[in-house]
Amino acid sequence: MRQKMRYLYVEIKKMIGVFPHMLLQAIMLMILIGAIAFCGAKTMEKEPLAVRADIGVVVREDNTMTRLALGYVENLESASQVCHFVQMTEDEGIRSLEDGGIAALIILPEQLVEGIMNGANPSVEVYFPENAGLEAMLLRELTESGAGLLRVAQAQIYGAYDTAVEYGLTERLSVMEGEIDSYNLAFALDRLAVYREETVSATGKLSIIQFYAASGVILFLLLTGMAVYPVVQREPQAFRKQLARQGTGEAWQCFCKWLCGFLCMGLLGLIAWAALKAAGIFAPEMAEKLTSMLAGGRNGSHVGIQVGVVLLIVITAATLIYLIYSLAGSRSGAVLVIFLLSVVMIYLSGGLVPSMFLPKVMQTIGDKLPTAYMIRAVGGILTGYQADTLKQCVIGMCCYAVVFGAVSYWLRRRD
Repeated sequence: MRQKMRYLYVEIKKMIGVFPHMLLQAIMLMILIGAIAFCGAKTMEKEPLAVRADIGVVVREDNTMTRLALGYVENLESASQVCHFVQMTEDEGIRSLEDGGIAALIILPEQLVEGIMNGANPSVEVYFPENAGLEAMLLRELTESGAGLLRVAQAQIYGAYDTAVEYGLTERLSVMEGEIDSYNLAFALDRLAVYREETVSATGKLSIIQFYAASGVILFLLLTGMAVYPVVQREPQAFRKQLARQGTGEAWQCFCKWLCGFLCMGLLGLIAWAALKAAGIFAPEMAEKLTSMLAGGRNGSHVGIQVGVVLLIVITAATLIYLIYSLAGSRSGAVLVIFLLSVVMIYLSGGLVPSMFLPKVMQTIGDKLPTAYMIRAVGGILTGYQADTLKQCVIGMCCYAVVFGAVSYWLRRRD
């Protein structure tokens, strides 16, 4: 047992000696990941796409009633936010539609208002370009929806008229038509009856800052594995055999190497967190953001659970890095694999771009990767855990850690 403790002491001492070099590499990683997170947050905070379309209007009969009806439509809040109506002749409208100058062309027939009032219901012609853009597609959908509402209203009026005539209730017809008109006007003009606002977030419960913070933590933790090679590299074969003869078996050697890697990655993560806290002291705005970012975590779960989840995250990451070094034949190859594999797994898990924007196949694959469980675990620390989410994350990370550790030991023992 003394020999095993002596070997562990030597490995930890070697780890302390090379740790300053690891810290320098970790600082460079923090700068790189911070730049990526800043750019990602700015991209997510862009203003939503504003659609504003020019609509050509041809008035075949210019009278007071038509001008009043057109002015009413132009001043509607819902129409003025999207549409800009431009009056033109029919020939000008056709040319502008073909040239792409307008998104749609509306031709108002003669005696439009009078026809609506006396029941003639003249048709309004609406033309769209062949290669419709976003504005034209939106207008087409709105036009079809409006036409559908109008058909329903007309069917109600005609149905009420036929029913009143059939049962001799023509004296009640004006009352029935008034109720139908009131209902349709309330349905069409009351925006709350037509539209329902529902906020949809691509990052779920996490804010944009929390989303990129969770992803950045895991990416930073995995990329720090590129710096821990000196403490997890295998000893020469002859030296390993000599250690085995003295009582330090292959299992203990693997454990000591893994433990040093785990301690290095944990210390680097702790230093990164301390740097953020220090930045919060000297920059009040940073401190306020950190406080708001962690507000949900304090109220959502116990501190002991958070500490246990953090340790499990570091264990899973350290075991994955240890497996990669066990598979790779050289340091350069292992570093390249760690970088590529970390970025790819983070991307598939929805860490760089929210997974809802990825193809379905990528979402299915990324949801089962260890980085997905690790990102959700960090997100739970920031916003608080739900029982099912916490259980899935813990089980998933434990399974991956056991599998990675067993495969790493088998590979090193085989060599």
